[in-house]
Amino acid sequence: MVEADVRYPTDSGLCAHAVSRLKRAVDRVNTTGLAARTRFRDRRRSAGKIVRRVSHALGRRGSREQVDRLTGELHELARRCQADARRVLKSARRGLRAGGRRGEAQVRRLAQELDRVGRVIDQTAIRLAGQRTIPDRLISLSDPDARPIRRGKPQRPTEFGYKASVADTPEGFVVSHQLYVGAPYDADTLEAAVAGAQAIGMRVRTVLADRGYGNAVAEGALARRGITDRVIPRVGRAAPVERTRAWRRRYRFRCGAEGRISGLKRQRGWNRSRLKGHAGARIWVGHGVFGHNLDRMVALS
Repeated sequence: MVEADVRYPTDSGLCAHAVSRLKRAVDRVNTTGLAARTRFRDRRRSAGKIVRRVSHALGRRGSREQVDRLTGELHELARRCQADARRVLKSARRGLRAGGRRGEAQVRRLAQELDRVGRVIDQTAIRLAGQRTIPDRLISLSDPDARPIRRGKPQRPTEFGYKASVADTPEGFVVSHQLYVGAPYDADTLEAAVAGAQAIGMRVRTVLADRGYGNAVAEGALARRGITDRVIPRVGRAAPVERTRAWRRRYRFRCGAEGRISGLKRQRGWNRSRLKGHAGARIWVGHGVFGHNLDRMVALS
């Protein structure tokens, strides 16, 4: 799990952030001379007041109803800003057709912001209607690819970011890594990890993994890659071979991968990506792997 560099997402916070981002996007369009006469009301101060009222209401008796009511007010503010920004976008596009390409990037950015804000407004309306679980929920306007991922930890049951897959060697080199949007099942990521190692010329003979990879999907992926030696405990009832001393000794060797992941998180920035979007997060974790492998080369030289 690689966390995205985002604030904890709430419907009220996302609506307030939408009001602010639309205002900034409209200002950038206006600085180019486009849509200068189209009215756009600045509602950031009103949104800030409501957000402070939300924070004061949290933890008090009857706070759920009060927070929902205040979230509805923020939702209405965001909806009005969206309507104003659409008029600005329409006027700016007319100006582009009449006056050339100056301001095209700013207009494109405003259209992108409107698309993301529309998703926030729609999902907030669904939440206010009583549906608390929304698939593919947008959790950040600045990092739209980040997703909520259930971890099951008592302190932090849900984290927000991307799921990472790592394949390493007995010498400690990371030879394959992938970063996924959302939270695919572990077994669904195994073939890509093995394929990444084979793509750089490795002859993969044995695969060691934890119980999350112990099902028919993973076995099929390894069979397609020509790997028959696998030290992976089965999901559910343990296979007879898992009770043998030799198998348990080989499986304990897999625990080194946990230390590798911990090192990537603590020393190489995998705990939180500071670059936005899935593409930025991939660059971030790739640099972490590069630094880790350089350290291993020095240590073994």
